Parts: sequence; C-alpha cells; structure tokens
Amino acid sequence: MPELSALLRPILAIPVVLGAALGLLGGWLWWTWWGPAPDGKIYDTRVGAKWYPDPFDPGITRDFSGTATYVVVGLVLAVLLGVLAAVLCRRIAVAGLVAVALGAALGAALMVLFGTSFSPPDPATLVASHKVGDSLPGHLHVAGWTPYLIWPVGALLGYFVVMVSILTPSQARVAVSSETSESARPPSPAAT
Repeated sequence: MPELSALLRPILAIPVVLGAALGLLGGWLWWTWWGPAPDGKIYDTRVGAKWYPDPFDPGITRDFSGTATYVVVGLVLAVLLGVLAAVLCRRIAVAGLVAVALGAALGAALMVLFGTSFSPPDPATLVASHKVGDSLPGHLHVAGWTPYLIWPVGALLGYFVVMVSILTPSQARVAVSSETSESARPPSPAAT
C-alpha cells in the first residue's frame, strides 16, 4: 500500500498552478479596472520635453491609481489562494506552506507581466521621438517594490487563518496540555 505522503505530493502542485492562474486573472482584472490608459501631452519644460497626463491632474493620481488597484486586486486573489491551499494541504501543512509561497510569488509576477502587456509603452521613453504638443497614452505600472509583497502576505494570511481555524478540539487540547503543567491546570469537576 502506498504511503500517505506519496499520495499527497501531487496536491502540492495545485497551489502553484492556482497561483499562476490567479495571477493571470489578476493581471486582466488590474488592466480592466485601471484602463483605458489616460491621455497626456508632451510639454516643453525648463529641463526639456516631458510627458504629463491631464494638466489638471496633480501628477501622481493616475500612478497611485494603478498601484492601488494592483494592491486591492492582488490582496483579494492572494487571500483566496491561501484559503484554497490551506484546505487542500491541511494534512501536509509545512509542505503546503512552501507551495503557497511559491504560488504567491508566481501569481505576483504573472499579474504584473500580464497586466502591463495590455498597456501602451511608457510615454517618458517616447518623448524623444515626438514633438512638443503630441498626445501619448499613459501606461500601467506598479510604483515601488513594496506593493509586490501583497501577494505573499495575503496568501500566507489566508493560509494561516484557515490552518488555525481547522484545528479540532482534540488537537487544541493536546497543544494546550503540552504547554501547561499539571500544577497550573485547574482541577477537573470529577475530582471534587
């Protein structure tokens, strides 16, 4: 009869594949929620030609919008990944933890790559080939490196919450009894 661990190993691939699928879905949702790309113009400034979005835009509104949208969509999908992985890997928790971390990293990378593939190129790189007054669409990107942490944090949070909540009462009693000494425990009702 095959060992239980040998039967459960294929389950570890599910969080990784699920992370990839959710990352692709997240990239499409991110672009759909953020798009269409905002139009902007090339202006003549003291430092040369620069592309700016709408002149009434304070400058970083659209940039923040793209990053904030990435965080919101990524958090929801990452928590979903963590919850589903915890349910599937509840018998092999440590190996499942590694699998969900890999799935979250893959999901974060694919969400960025797939979401930005719909976006026009960065207009700042196209300024040299255009003249002042030309209109160019903006592009979708994540500002900074910290928003990328939302996938692993969200997935591990979902994983942790489910793993803690599925402890049976007998497992909880074993965990408590191993930490509590005999003298610190209150006497049982039958002993009195």
